[in-house]
Amino acid sequence: MIKKHLTAILITLVIATLVVGIGSDIETPEKFLGFKPGTDKELAHYNKIKEYFMKVAQESPRVNTYVIGKTTLKNDMIMAVISSAENMKNLDRYKEISRKLSLAEVDEKEARELAARGKPIVFITCNLHSNEIGSSQMAMEILYRMAVDNSDETMKILNNIIFVLIPSVNPDGQIMTVEWYYKYKGSKYEGTYLPYLYHWYAGHDNNRDWFKINLKETWNVTRELYFNWFPQVLVDEHQMGSSGDRFYIPPLADPPSPGLHPLVWRSINLFGSGIAFDLEKRDYAGVASRGFFMGWWIGALDDSAWFHNVPGILFEAASVRIASPIYVEPEEVRSGTNRLNEERMFSPNPWKGGWWRLGDIVNYDYYATLSVLDTAATHSEELLFNSYKMAADNIKKGKTEPPFAYVVPKNQWDPMTAEKYIKTLRKSNIKVYKLTSPLQTGNHYFAAGSYVIPLAQPYRGFAKNILERQRYPDVRRSSKDSRVLPYDGAGWTLHLGMGVKAKEVKYPFKAEMVPVQLDEVYKQPLPETIQEYVVLDARYNNSFLAASALLKKGVNVWRNYDSPEVAKGAFIVKKSASLDTLKEINRTMPLLISSHNELPLEKFKKLKPFKVALYQNWGHNMKEGWTRYVFDEFKINYDTVHPKDFQKKNVLKKYDVVVFVGASKTEIESGKPPKKWERWTTPLPPEYTGGIEKKGKTALEEFLKAGKTLIFVESSCEYALDTFKLPISNIAKDNSKIVCPGSYLEVEIKESELTMGMGPRAAVYYYEDPVFSTSLPRSSAQKRRTPVTFGRRDLLLSGALEGENQLIRKALVVDFFTGGGRIILMGPDMMYRAQSEGTYKIMFNSLFTAAR
Repeated sequence: MIKKHLTAILITLVIATLVVGIGSDIETPEKFLGFKPGTDKELAHYNKIKEYFMKVAQESPRVNTYVIGKTTLKNDMIMAVISSAENMKNLDRYKEISRKLSLAEVDEKEARELAARGKPIVFITCNLHSNEIGSSQMAMEILYRMAVDNSDETMKILNNIIFVLIPSVNPDGQIMTVEWYYKYKGSKYEGTYLPYLYHWYAGHDNNRDWFKINLKETWNVTRELYFNWFPQVLVDEHQMGSSGDRFYIPPLADPPSPGLHPLVWRSINLFGSGIAFDLEKRDYAGVASRGFFMGWWIGALDDSAWFHNVPGILFEAASVRIASPIYVEPEEVRSGTNRLNEERMFSPNPWKGGWWRLGDIVNYDYYATLSVLDTAATHSEELLFNSYKMAADNIKKGKTEPPFAYVVPKNQWDPMTAEKYIKTLRKSNIKVYKLTSPLQTGNHYFAAGSYVIPLAQPYRGFAKNILERQRYPDVRRSSKDSRVLPYDGAGWTLHLGMGVKAKEVKYPFKAEMVPVQLDEVYKQPLPETIQEYVVLDARYNNSFLAASALLKKGVNVWRNYDSPEVAKGAFIVKKSASLDTLKEINRTMPLLISSHNELPLEKFKKLKPFKVALYQNWGHNMKEGWTRYVFDEFKINYDTVHPKDFQKKNVLKKYDVVVFVGASKTEIESGKPPKKWERWTTPLPPEYTGGIEKKGKTALEEFLKAGKTLIFVESSCEYALDTFKLPISNIAKDNSKIVCPGSYLEVEIKESELTMGMGPRAAVYYYEDPVFSTSLPRSSAQKRRTPVTFGRRDLLLSGALEGENQLIRKALVVDFFTGGGRIILMGPDMMYRAQSEGTYKIMFNSLFTAAR
C-alpha cells in the first residue's frame, strides 16, 4: 500500500515537473533587465523590450512575436501572439473563424457552431502616448506570466483565448522618452516632459488618427485589427493626470456615439465592471468610471474599435514623472468632477493621497489586463457569437432602414482627393463598390465610375458615422449648467473636410457594381500621349505637389494668374524637362494632367524657387507637427527653425516665407505657454527654453521690409496682431458666446490669389479659433483682403455650434499687405490633423505667393 502511494506521488511529481518545465528556463524580466519593471527611476528601453519579446518567442511554445511594420523613424513595430501550445498550432483556423464571424459570412446556425469551436481574440495595445510609459513596462511582466505560469487562472486564459499584445504603439516615442529620462536622471530636470513631439509628426494626436489613418503606426495596427485578426475585444492602456483618480475604466460618460450596436456598450460595461470588481478585491483604491471620458468620438484607437463591433476598453492610470515617484497631499486629490473626493457610485473607494509610483501603474495595468483576459475566457463563446450577431444585425439594418447607402459621385472637384477618401474608407475595411452602369435613385443620377458605400455591411457603424453629419446633443448636468462639451471633436464627417461630395441614398436600390479592393484605388496612369506643354490644374491638390517638387529640382514652372488660355491658377511645365519627375510622383500621389502642343508662355508667370521656414517652438505643438506632415507629403521645400535660430544674424536671409502654426503669442515671444497650460508644463534645460525674443521680432520686421511673406495660423495669429499693430481684431478672443467644440462650418470663398483652385464654398474645421473683424488700413500703403469668410446663416455642417450670430460675415483668413511685405492670417488650421484636404489649397497658395 505504501509502495502504491509512493509510486503515485512520484508520478505526480514527474508530471508537475514536466508542466513547470514549459518555459521554466525563460528569464524573468527582472533578471533580463537587471531591475523589476516598475522600479522607481528605471525604464526598459523599447529595444530591450523587443529583444525580450523575441527571446521569449524563441523559448516558449505559447508565444510568437512578429514585426508588423516599420515606424515613421524606421524602427520595427512588434506584436506578440500568446495562447496555449495547442492553440498556437491552430492559429490560422482560429483566425479564419474570427474573420467569418466578424464579417457575418455564415448563417446563424453555422455561426453558433463556429463560436463553440473558436477562440476569441483579445488585443492589448500599450504606450500609444509615449510619456504614458507604464504599460510598456507592464507588457514584459504579462508576457512572462503567460509564457511560464501554469496556474489554473493562467491556463484558463491560455486555453480559451488568443491574446495579442503590442508593447508600444509608438516605439519611436518610447525610445525618445526613455533616452530623455535617463539623460536628465539625477538632475533637477529629472522626470520633465520632452520639449518636442513624442511622435515625429503627431505627438499626442497619434490617438486622433484612427479614422483617417495617415500615420504608419496607425496603419500597422489597423491592418492587424481589421484585415488579419478580427478581434472580439480591444484594450488600449493609457495614463492621465496625477492628482485625480488612480485608474479610470469604463463605463463611459454620456453621450454615446450614435448608431452603434448596443452590444458594443453592454460588452464594454461588462469588462469595466469586471475590472472594478477584481481590482477592489485587491484593495486597489481610486478606481473610477464615467468621469470625462465619454462615448462620443471616432478618432481614438479604442473608439474606432466600437465602430467595428469591437468593445474597445480604455485604461487611464494616474501618471508619475515618467519613472520618478510623486507625493500627492490628501487635499490635492480630485476625483472626477467630485472636488471633495468623496465616495461615489462609480468610485466607491477613492484614493486618499500619498506616494504614487511607476510600480503602482504597472500593477494596476497588470491586474486590470488579467481581469479582461479572464472575462474574455469566461465568456469566450458569447463574445465570438456576439461578433457575428452585431455584424449580421448591421447588415439587416442596412437593408431595412434608411439611409441605405452613400454615393461618392464620379464628378468631383478634385477627383484624386475623392479617390484618396475612398482609400481611407477601405483602410478601415469598409466595403466600397464601383458602379459599372449609371444609377438613378430618387432625384439623384450617378454616373458609372461613382463609388457606392452600402450600409448593409458588417461595419455599418463606421460607414454611417464617417459619412453622416453629426449633431452633438445638448447634454447638461442641470438646467443651470453649461453644455457638457465632448472630450475631443463634436463632428467628424470626413468627406466634408476633404472637400469630397457624398450623397445619401434614402431608398432601396439595385445597381450594377463591383467591389473595390484597397490596392486598386487612388491610382491614375498618366496619359499615353503627352504633348510638350503639361498643364497641372490648381483644383487638384496633387498639382501643387508636382509644382513644388519640380521647382525644388530646378525645373522651370509657370503659373497662370490671368490668361484665358488655361484655368486660373494652373501650373505649366515642359514635358521634356519634367516627365521623369511626374512619373515618379504619379506612382504614389496620382496626377491628373492635360497637355498642349503649344502655349504662350509669355502670358504666364515664371515661378521662382522658394524656401519656407516653419517655426517649431519648444513644447508639444501638434499643429506644427501636422503641418510638417503635410509639407513632407506635398514636397514643400522647407526647414524647421527653432527659437535659438532667431538669435543668429541673417537667420531668415535664405527664406521667402516664414510660417508660425499653433504657437501662442507668449510661446513665440518668450517660450512661455499660455496661462491655461502653465500647470501642465515642467521646467526644461536652458537649451530648450526661450522664444524668438527681441532679435526675432527685429528679424521678422526686416523680413517684411524685404517684401517677403509671414503666415500665422491659429493661436499664432495673436502674435501678429499685437506685434505688427494690425487694424484687425480677433472677435473670438475671450468670447464665451461662441461655443464650437471641433465642428465643420461652412465658409464662403472669394476669388483671390490665396484661393486659386477652390470652389465658392468649403467646410472648415473650427475649434473656437481666431475669427477676424477688419477695418480700413491706417495708410494707403497698406491694404487687406478677406478671401475666406463666414456667410450670413446656417454655418453648422457637422458637430455643434452656439453663438452663430457672433461669426456671421466675419473673416477666417486675412491677406494683409504692409506696403512692403505680406502677412497672411489663418484663424482655423486649414490643414487640421491632415484631415482637411478641402482647404489645403489656402496654405499652398499662400506659400506660392513667394514664387511670383
